[in-house]
Amino acid sequence: MEKYSLQFREQSVQSVLKRGESKFVQLSLEPGEGLTKHRAPLALTVIVLTGQIRFTVGTESEVLNASEMLAIEPTVEHAVEALERSTVLLVLTPNGVPTKNSTAAGEQALEHENAYQHPELLKQIAPELRPLVHDHIHVCSVLHAVEQSLDRETIRTTLNTIEQELKNHFKAEENVLFPRIANHIGGMDVGPIARLLEEHRAISRLHKEAEELMTVDEHGDEHARSLLTNKVLELSTMLLNHLGKEDSHLFPMASRLLTSDEKAVIANELREYDSIGSVQ
Repeated sequence: MEKYSLQFREQSVQSVLKRGESKFVQLSLEPGEGLTKHRAPLALTVIVLTGQIRFTVGTESEVLNASEMLAIEPTVEHAVEALERSTVLLVLTPNGVPTKNSTAAGEQALEHENAYQHPELLKQIAPELRPLVHDHIHVCSVLHAVEQSLDRETIRTTLNTIEQELKNHFKAEENVLFPRIANHIGGMDVGPIARLLEEHRAISRLHKEAEELMTVDEHGDEHARSLLTNKVLELSTMLLNHLGKEDSHLFPMASRLLTSDEKAVIANELREYDSIGSVQ
């Protein structure tokens, strides 16, 4: 017989008990605290012991009060926010059946080749655009490293690298390259440019969510670390697919569409962005 206290704790996320694949995790949240969007590989039951929380799945939210509970299937993306000082018990079990359209973090296969794994792609890309590809190669090498070693230091390095990618590389594409390609294909709001901009926003959101989970993981709890690693793998997969799409499709297309004068202007303007094409 084992007895456990579920009183409010200083640590926001703490594993309480594990039995086989099932886990019991306690959340102790001050108002405004919570867990950003994430997925759990097991069926999840949320039980509010004290306080009040907002539980969000997609665009739908439910407010749960003390003595109320809610259950969701495995791999469904969700978020938790405390509306007042709250103690919550999470019960994760292998009993649920994943929904047909659900995908676990890191499960998605890479859909596009990138220049890191296939350097021959550089031959199809104009020299003026290659500084962007060199950036991709560095980022891809970091992402492949984190997939091999998901320790906290490697994750921190990876998130810092992606942050620089968002600040410099994404902005360079959005301000320098994309508008000129758009002039040849009908605008920024249609076709591949619109899709790539949407992916930029999605990658930025995932990075922010990973940074928030990095803070939750500061105490090294097993469940908090699992949430963080799953989010980082999800971010890595999305970013690798995005970079591969540009290396294998967008940059070769731009190399043919853009005039020599346009390429020369792009090469000059890319120099204004820190770290573009530099050796990291």
